[in-house]
Amino acid sequence: MNLKSLLAGLTFAVVALPMGPSFAQDTSSSAPPAEAPAATDAAAANPQQNWLKICDPVENGKRACIMRQVVVTANQQFLGSFLLRDDPGQESRLLAVAAVPLGVLLPFGVTWQIDSGKPIRVPYMLCDPQSCATQLVVNEAYVNSLKKGGKLTLTAKNRKNEDLKITINLAGFTGVYDGEAALTFDEFNKNASGEAALEKILADRAEAARQKLQGDGTTPDSSSSSSAPAQ
Repeated sequence: MNLKSLLAGLTFAVVALPMGPSFAQDTSSSAPPAEAPAATDAAAANPQQNWLKICDPVENGKRACIMRQVVVTANQQFLGSFLLRDDPGQESRLLAVAAVPLGVLLPFGVTWQIDSGKPIRVPYMLCDPQSCATQLVVNEAYVNSLKKGGKLTLTAKNRKNEDLKITINLAGFTGVYDGEAALTFDEFNKNASGEAALEKILADRAEAARQKLQGDGTTPDSSSSSSAPAQ
């Protein structure tokens, strides 16, 4: 299995694979999650540790890469995640995926906002047993906004119609995105502690979902995805 299969699995099941870098966010049963997650001391000292980056070579000497950050509670409960795919072999080269926990109001979707920029409301694409995901085709201008930004705030609605805010820390994004340092798929697979079987399941599920979408005349990278305006 190659990076293309991994990308598909991550797109359709964003949080089921090993999390890699993550942030602990303080929560309690009597209060909604705090808006901003607390970075670890190591991540604060080296913000590039905020991100997991995986790349594999494609045609013409280029690389297909994903960058991902996961936000969790102190007890490692999933709160949200953000993933950016940069694959020159795809018609939509830049694709972003944000996921939130189950139990959200689906009609509201998820609002994405970089710092105090214009919010973008993105509809849910699908839910799996662990999360509900939104997907957005983005452009270079949006990536530049991520590079210049301090945080990306994801806002969903919980069952009580209250805001559920997840903060993606953009510190270190520029260095990781522009830098050469990355795990290869094989290195990631070795570091995943025997998760290869899970990845195979996710890839098979993603392939089945893609075939269903194509049968309906759509593809995950085109009409089924929203497009981001420049910020």
